[in-house]
Amino acid sequence: MQGHSVRKDYMRKFAGLTKSSRIVAAAIVANYLAQVLGAIAVGYVVLQNPMTATNGLIVAVLAIFIGTRLRGFNNIVHECSHFTFSQKREDNVWLGSFCASMVLGCYQDYRDEHLTHHMHLGDYEKDMDLNGLRELRLEEKLSAATIIRHIVTPFLGLHLPYYLGINLSRRDGAGFRAMKISLILLATLFLLVAPIPALLLVWIPFVWVYSSINYWTDCMDHGGVLHAEDELESSRNMLAPSPIRMLFFPRNDCFHLVHHLFPQVPAQHLESCHNQLLAHPDYLATTTRADKRGAYAQKHAT
Repeated sequence: MQGHSVRKDYMRKFAGLTKSSRIVAAAIVANYLAQVLGAIAVGYVVLQNPMTATNGLIVAVLAIFIGTRLRGFNNIVHECSHFTFSQKREDNVWLGSFCASMVLGCYQDYRDEHLTHHMHLGDYEKDMDLNGLRELRLEEKLSAATIIRHIVTPFLGLHLPYYLGINLSRRDGAGFRAMKISLILLATLFLLVAPIPALLLVWIPFVWVYSSINYWTDCMDHGGVLHAEDELESSRNMLAPSPIRMLFFPRNDCFHLVHHLFPQVPAQHLESCHNQLLAHPDYLATTTRADKRGAYAQKHAT
């Protein structure tokens, strides 16, 4: 298998890459929290003024931005589940639990499910990450019709039964369960006191924007290639321009193929590892084919 060959050639080279210290890891989490709270505050101030086209556009951009920052919390949970976010194992657990609570999830449940994704990718029965998504047909080969279906699905809200969930489990501890309940109560109180700001800056970003990004990301990561036999073909990278990556692919999660090949690599090193892997002919060939397929699909979808 080509994927096995690539992993064998680079496993030792990618071993022991540096992870974030406790202070840096906590600062990254705090930065995402500050971005969410800051965006909500700015949006609230804007909504106190008469609604104009400009103000409406600002609020829409802020709602999307908040959704992408929630995706950032989710990505940190993912990194913590592999113990690659922070140097100390226990820091990954509590930071992962905090970030999971910020998106009303459970770190321990996520980790248990996600590890099956790496062991059984493409097997709907054993891959618990994808087990509940069978009806969304991520495995269908990409065509103009399939791409349009994936684009339209969130706009119709058809993804919500699969991607909108609240996990009040106590597996992360009573404190994090209390944190999730408190966030729900605060969001509800905000909705009662200031319904329009709450709806536009809290509820829509979480319920629709964040869940839509998660769905579209799954489509980009594995859509149309989920059942490929070789792991070089069953995941893909999304090499978008840097500003788009920073906004919609927080924490370098656009390098999903690299992650599946080397799940032990911390997120800050994924781009560097991708660049090194391009020297491997099998990896280069796979990346080139993926780029061509993406260009073909985009052309025939428009």
